[in-house]
Amino acid sequence: MLNKSSLGAVLLKDLSEDTAKFFMKAPNNKILEFILSEKVILVEGDAEFILMETFFQKITAQKLEDSKVHIISVGGTSFKRYLDLAKLLHIRTAVIRDNDGDYQTNCVDNYSKYTNDWVQVFFDKDNDRSTFEIAVYRDNTEVCEVMFAAGRKTLGVQDFMLQNKADVAFELLEKKGAEVNPPEYIKGAIEWIKA
Repeated sequence: MLNKSSLGAVLLKDLSEDTAKFFMKAPNNKILEFILSEKVILVEGDAEFILMETFFQKITAQKLEDSKVHIISVGGTSFKRYLDLAKLLHIRTAVIRDNDGDYQTNCVDNYSKYTNDWVQVFFDKDNDRSTFEIAVYRDNTEVCEVMFAAGRKTLGVQDFMLQNKADVAFELLEKKGAEVNPPEYIKGAIEWIKA
C-alpha cells in the first residue's frame, strides 16, 4: 500500500496478523478509498454517512468534493483496523462514533492507543446522548417533531428515529437538510479534519 503522504510502501505484513487478514477479506473499494485519501472522516453507519456531507458544507461553507476530505462508513467494529492503516500511512483520520452510554470506556479508553496527531476520535460527552440519532433529535427537536410526529400513536419521535435510522436521515436530508444542525462533536470533527 502506498499513498501521497506515506514515507514508503506499507505491506500487509507491517500490520498485525488479524488486521492484515481483515483487509484481505474486507470489501476492496473502502480500503482503496481510504488508502488513497489524504484526510478521512470515518463514521459508524448509513445515517451518519447520509447527513455528513450536508453537515460538512454547513460548517465549512465548502462542498465536500472541493475538499481533500473523504467520508467512509466502516461500521464501529472496524474503526481500529482503519486506524492501524492511518498510523502507518499518515492519513489524517477523524472517527465519529456513538458513545453507547459510556463515553469514557467506549470512546476515550478504547482508543487511547490510537489517538495522536493523525487520528482523533469524536463523540458526544453526554452519556444520555448515546447515539447519533438521539443527538440529532435533541439538537433539532422542533424539526424532527414536525417531520415525524404526525400519526404516531405508540412510538415517540426519538424512538421512531432510532428504529428507522437510514430512512429518517435520508428524509431529513431531502426535506430539511439546510435546517438540521449538526451535533457539537460532529462539528468538532469537521473543524479538526479541515485544519
